[in-house]
Amino acid sequence: MTKPIGIELFAGCGGLSTGFLDAGLNVAAGFELDARAVDAYNYNHGYRGSAGFLVDLNVAAGCELLRLANLKKIDFIAGGPPCQPFSIAGKRQGKQDIRANLIGRFIRLVDELRPSAFMLENVPNLAAISGGEYLDEIKAELRTLDYAVDHRIVSAADFGVPQNRRRLVVLGMLGSESVRFPVATHGSVERPYVSASDAIGDLPDAGEFGETGIYNHEPTLHSADMVARLSTLEPGKRERGSFHDRLHPERPSYTLRAGSGNFSPLRPVHYKYHRVVTVRESARLQGFSDDFRWPDRIPRLQQYRQVGNAVPPPMAKAFAECLADQLGWQLEPARFAGDPAARAPANVLSDAERKALRAVRMRGASLGKVALSSN
Repeated sequence: MTKPIGIELFAGCGGLSTGFLDAGLNVAAGFELDARAVDAYNYNHGYRGSAGFLVDLNVAAGCELLRLANLKKIDFIAGGPPCQPFSIAGKRQGKQDIRANLIGRFIRLVDELRPSAFMLENVPNLAAISGGEYLDEIKAELRTLDYAVDHRIVSAADFGVPQNRRRLVVLGMLGSESVRFPVATHGSVERPYVSASDAIGDLPDAGEFGETGIYNHEPTLHSADMVARLSTLEPGKRERGSFHDRLHPERPSYTLRAGSGNFSPLRPVHYKYHRVVTVRESARLQGFSDDFRWPDRIPRLQQYRQVGNAVPPPMAKAFAECLADQLGWQLEPARFAGDPAARAPANVLSDAERKALRAVRMRGASLGKVALSSN
């Protein structure tokens, strides 16, 4: 069987890479424009044999990516071009937004590198832009490159992710007549969806690392008024004043959002504790293992954003396995497991230093409207 090798474009912290590596496929490199995301990518994938590179994919040529990754050719490309132009939560400028051209960059790199397969991930609203014409144009252009192309809107919960996260995925296979999508693994009586409590119920309340020994599990400071309101909020309900949604312990989480610029989206409220979820809890709700850590040199807001922007690894793993099955690729998960203990420590700051940084970087959305109006 073939031992394929591939890359991730618009990688962020590397959710797709994590899932593909977990499946046993060799992801040689991830390319991303955000330096902090590249930092997190390298911390969590370097020990598994994958390297992150700071690259502007607006202008980078395929040959440059091969040179950086020390490759002559690749077998697959996975990537999620920035979705803000198409998101319901964003301005929805669609084709008029210059960032929409990043999908065009993805197509150009597919054309230059000619992988056997590709996976493009985006928000479901991409299918609605211009009445569906834009997505049809994307698929038509890829078909002119001799790829069998199809798309599906899938839920991450169907693949064991404890989150109701719907995504649009475009798959392509070179020189093929059709492409097959993975079958849902969860959502049946025999194998129900993974709930929020399944994912985070074993974690203690948020605290400093010295108190819990858990990475990226520091608390968010809320105003007394906010805590009082959250204390009366029932599981699965929305707090009317702040629009915070409280997790239900027996259901998957609400969709985690990333935000952009100075926009910090409201995070779900823990079903038990009167606070929003921590970065670690968010990561678990995305399907990341606890071995995936954010060094404390990366600001916590950036950690939240990287989690929210990521493709859930269990979902990526299901797609990787499905592509491998169709193309006769050999899966070697043990080969790409690596030893997370071989990394440098994720924490170099003291609890007091991290706490002080959190206070400096505090965002008003966490405090509530009363605190904002008093500033």
